[in-house]
Amino acid sequence: MTTIASEPSTGEEAPFFPASRSCPYSAPPKYTEFREAGGLHKVTIWNGTQHWLATRHEDIRAVLASPSFSADVRMPEFPHVHSNQAEHEGGMFLRLDDPEHARLRQMLTKEFSVKRTQALRQYLLEVTDELIDGMLAKGGPVDLIQDFALPMPSRAICRILGVPYEDHDVFQEHANSGTDLDVSHEERARLQRKAFEYYASLVERKRHEPADDMISRLLADHEGPDGFAPEMMPALVALLVGAGHETTANMLGLGTVALLLNPDERDRLKKHPELAPSTAEEMLRYWSIVSTDPRRVATEDVEIGGQLVRKGEGVIVSLVAGNRDGRAFGAAEGECPADQVDIGRSARHHVAFGFGSHQCLGQNLARVEMQVAWPRLFERIPTLRLAIPESELPFKKNSIVYGLKSLPVEW
Repeated sequence: MTTIASEPSTGEEAPFFPASRSCPYSAPPKYTEFREAGGLHKVTIWNGTQHWLATRHEDIRAVLASPSFSADVRMPEFPHVHSNQAEHEGGMFLRLDDPEHARLRQMLTKEFSVKRTQALRQYLLEVTDELIDGMLAKGGPVDLIQDFALPMPSRAICRILGVPYEDHDVFQEHANSGTDLDVSHEERARLQRKAFEYYASLVERKRHEPADDMISRLLADHEGPDGFAPEMMPALVALLVGAGHETTANMLGLGTVALLLNPDERDRLKKHPELAPSTAEEMLRYWSIVSTDPRRVATEDVEIGGQLVRKGEGVIVSLVAGNRDGRAFGAAEGECPADQVDIGRSARHHVAFGFGSHQCLGQNLARVEMQVAWPRLFERIPTLRLAIPESELPFKKNSIVYGLKSLPVEW
């Protein structure tokens, strides 16, 4: 049965999105309530406009797989994450719709293929050991975010792209400002200009001094009328750098916390390192760190979860609500409930990387990084523990990407 109401019931206010996690380990309670009620529900975003929110696993997949929705932030009524989004992301390949999006994406997929990312495993292990050596030499307590979780994926993406790692302060500042929802319009624009100048200079250097790296190959093979426009190359590189380290860094920190707070699962991983792949999938599902996206706007009337979404209406999906959906996870006999951590769970059907043609380009790389990092960390430092009370962990409260500001640990 299709519901055709397009506004909340009389007297009912559409809650603000994104809501904070009142419990750092759970979905916002309102999203859980929406999911169990079924269907889509209206929420209000930063500019006062109202849009639909999908919270069930099957509804999220339906939205993200449907050709009836557009990912183009330039579309009228698109539910923007912040006031700079249309200006900064309009025309970028990941915000285009198929077939143009698929055509451009195909030019990048080889660089992040399973084969190519698996070939990095030994390098990632060497970096992991080097960072652990540094922590042990420094002595606890140390900040696991700054000393391990952030540099590990940062060094990897720099090696792949050909970005000098010594410039990490520049690109990490850009990534932080791009995900922090408390940054003002003016400050975000200023930092965006600063980042563009850096990446434009880097791209120009690669044009004149190409090397065996992804930026050089993109310039040689995929820049021009049939590929990426020259003026878009700095923004593309900025996107790849930011996405290539920011999300994985947050996942490494959060996953470490989950294992420290669930010692049976931590010991299980130490005893059975072959569970590293399922551990990575379970942590991706459990944390679902992208808090504000994906977002779409309907290009025609379409029904999702029994709700008629009219042409021009926006839809936002809550990945954390969908990935805690008991219909998709924890429903089988003997299976661990969806709100608990089980590193042996078969969770590959989670939507932490999105779904459909726009799902995360670098997911293979992120998976390998997590598969390498956690087993090695607990093998090398088996007595790793929090250096502060759990209640004092500084979670990010208002960010596109959920994570920890710092993670003090000792051993």
